[in-house]
Order: sequence, then C-alpha cells, then structure tokens
Amino acid sequence: MTRTVGSAVTRGGLLSLTRLLTGIVRVKVVALALGAAGVGEYAILLQLYLTGVAAVSMSLAVPIINLGRPRLVANQINEAGSVAGTSLVVVGANALLLALLAAAFGDTLLAQLGVGGAAPILVWPIVAAIVISACSGAFWEGISYLCDRFDIYVRVGMIGAVADMVLVAGAAAAFGLQGAVIALPIGTAVMFGAYAISIGRDPTARELLRNLSAKVSLLPHLLSYSAMMFLTVALTNAGSTFLRSRVLVEAGATANGYLQAVTSLSSYLLAFVMTGFWGHLHARAAAEGDTAVARHELAKSLELGLLISFTGCGAAAVLAPFLIPLFYSHEFLGATDQLIFYIPGEFCFQLLSMFTAYQLTVSLKRNYLAFTLGYITLLVVAGALLIPMTGGTGYVAAHVGASVVMLGAAGLVSWRRGQISGRFLSTIGILVVALSAVCLGLLHVRQFGNSPVNLLPALVPFAISGYLVLKRL
Repeated sequence: MTRTVGSAVTRGGLLSLTRLLTGIVRVKVVALALGAAGVGEYAILLQLYLTGVAAVSMSLAVPIINLGRPRLVANQINEAGSVAGTSLVVVGANALLLALLAAAFGDTLLAQLGVGGAAPILVWPIVAAIVISACSGAFWEGISYLCDRFDIYVRVGMIGAVADMVLVAGAAAAFGLQGAVIALPIGTAVMFGAYAISIGRDPTARELLRNLSAKVSLLPHLLSYSAMMFLTVALTNAGSTFLRSRVLVEAGATANGYLQAVTSLSSYLLAFVMTGFWGHLHARAAAEGDTAVARHELAKSLELGLLISFTGCGAAAVLAPFLIPLFYSHEFLGATDQLIFYIPGEFCFQLLSMFTAYQLTVSLKRNYLAFTLGYITLLVVAGALLIPMTGGTGYVAAHVGASVVMLGAAGLVSWRRGQISGRFLSTIGILVVALSAVCLGLLHVRQFGNSPVNLLPALVPFAISGYLVLKRL
C-alpha cells in the first residue's frame, strides 16, 4: 500500500469540493425555481431514482473489485475480465426488468408517493437515468477501482458534478419540476461517456475490456455479494423513501423541503469523509484481507476521518444559519434548528460508515450486514413512530438515535476483533459528547433570539481540529 491516506483524502476532497460547489449552484437554482413545496416533491422523485439505481446496479461494483482485484494482481486477466463481464450482463438483465415494471406500474407508483399529479410524464426519464447511472456505477466505477485508478473515479466524478449542475439547474429554471427530472438522464449520459473515454486510455483497463466474458459459474459468487449489497443499499434507500413520503403526507411538502435541506447538506459532509477513505483502502484491502497491513492503513484512515468529520460537522452546526440560505434560500431558514439537531447523529453516522466500509473491503459480510441493517431497521421503526407526532423532526430524531446506537455496537465489534484500539474508541466517545454539548448549547442560545454572528466563537474547537487535519494532509 504505497499511496498515502493523505493523498487519497486530498484527491477525494477535491472531488467532494467540486460536488459541493456545483451543488451550491444546482440546489440554489432548484430551490429558487421550485420553492419549498416543489423541492419536497423533487426530493421524493430523486429518492425514487436513487432507489432504482440501487436495485438495477445491485452494487455490482463491489464484487467486481473484491473478486476481480485479487485475480488482476495475480495477473489472471481473463478471470478478472469474466468477473466484470458477468456483472455487466446482470446489470443489463435488471435494466430490462425495470423497463417492464415501469411500463406496468410506473404511474401508479408516482401517485402512491404523492407526486403523481405534479409529474405525470416523468416515469421514463427517471427510468433512463436509473439505467445509465447503474451502468456507470456498477460497471465503470468497478473497473476504475479494479485497475486501482482512483484518479479516474475522481476526474469523472468532477465532470459528472459539473454536468449535473448545468443541466438540472438550467432545466429547473427554464421548465420547473419536469425540466429538472428530464435533465437527470442527460447528466448521467455525460458521466457515462467520460468514464468510457478515461478508462479507455488505461492500458490495463483496455486489456481487461478486451477480455470481458460472461460465465454462469461466477453467478453464485457475484450474487452472494450483490444480494448482500442489494439488500442493504436498496433497503436503505427504500426505507428513506418510505419515511420521506410519510413526512410529505403527514407534515406537507414544505416540511419535507426543510428535511431535504438538512439531509442534503449532511450528505456533502459524508462525501468529504468517505471518498478518500474508499479510494485509499478498497482496491488494496480487497487484495490483502483483514491483515495487520490493512489494519494499519485502517487506523491511519480512521484517525484522519475522525478529525475531518468532527471539524465538518461542528462547523456546519455553528454556521447553519448561514449555510442554509447559501445552499437554498431564506425560505428554508426554518430548517436551521433541525440541522443543528441532526449534526451529532450525522457525526456518529459518518464514523459508523467508516467502520462499515472496512468490513466490506475485507469481505467480512456478516459484520457489514449487521451494521447496515441495524441502522436502517432502527431508523425506520423510530421514524414510523415519531414522524406522525413531530413531522420532519421525527425523522431527524430517528437518525440521531439509530446512528448513536449502531456506532456504539460497531465500535465494540471492531475493537473486539482487534481492528481498532481501545484508546481510539474512547476518543470517539469524547468527541461525540463534545459535539453534542456544542449543538445543545447552540439550540438553547437560539431560543433567546441571539444573532448568528454572536455564535461564531463556538467555531474555535473546530478550527483547532481543522488545523490538525491540515497538518496530517
């Protein structure tokens, strides 16, 4: 493992920064064009798209990497090509099934989600976006990691982010909700083409593509991964879609728009933490397994990820009154307290995501399943109980509770396996308590109508942790 975690995190940070900056423009324009109610409806359609991508791709990039990387390192190019080729055939079959289901039930599904009246002609653009994105996410992304070309993943991600900003924001401004959704497949097509061009220039990837083939004998191995990934990713997205639709039905489109602002801003923070983590560990840990070498790299990645997450989450909580109108509009300032409340849970979720990701890279499937399904089960159960009583705040509370509980469980399991030290586990606990105390203090002070500017001194601890991050990079 010659690539340093710092370089991977820096490269991943550039991708995340690009997505962040383009996201500011895209989300700002969409929010101004559609308003809070329109954003609430768009959020449901976007969640449906994400769920569809999970179902069609079945996250086959993971078995392409986990099964193909050891073969490629051993110079078994034909075997690695068979893994990738068989995965591509599975994605094609899933795409065909999706088209048939959309033709039969698409309109009914949109109506059940509460957006049928607002989007009567959007079934097929969503289907097209799902299919193209699934091919990029399952096949091209898998090939880039399989060849250990994280730089290609980063470059194409930047291109995709810019294309998505220009197309979705422009279409929303010109044509409203329908324009924003119709632009989705065009943006995904740009990203698909960028992957094809970039990967085609790599000699190892070209040789791999020339040796693509499909083998029925590989299906059980692929499907053992894809079934696991499909179960976890699709259930996560389906659970989120269900809860978001409950917020829409129980509390209205405006409440769901506020919640979209909260979850969207948090997703940018998660990307800053996880992109470099995956880029540094996945291809190499897949070939190594849960060895001392992989655990050493895990420790360095976790320590840096912990500091980045603490800095980003803390800054987001303090700057929430400024970030929300920056990314959305002043109409969304009602979501400020929700975002501050959400942040401690998001910090725990980001740490949980790192623990969970490592289990996947070294093929510890049971741990991965337990961590992921435990979170989504707690989220759905708590959300179903709380949303009818408190609307979007119920979703936030469910996320916080599920994240705290599962981080504790994942931390203990990882410690008992020797993947992390007791000292690191204690550090996590201290920082969770510290961040929670800051957020509770912010919520308390805001009740007295203090200017957001007066709360800026609370940034000091996060400025210190940010300085430590820069030193490690």
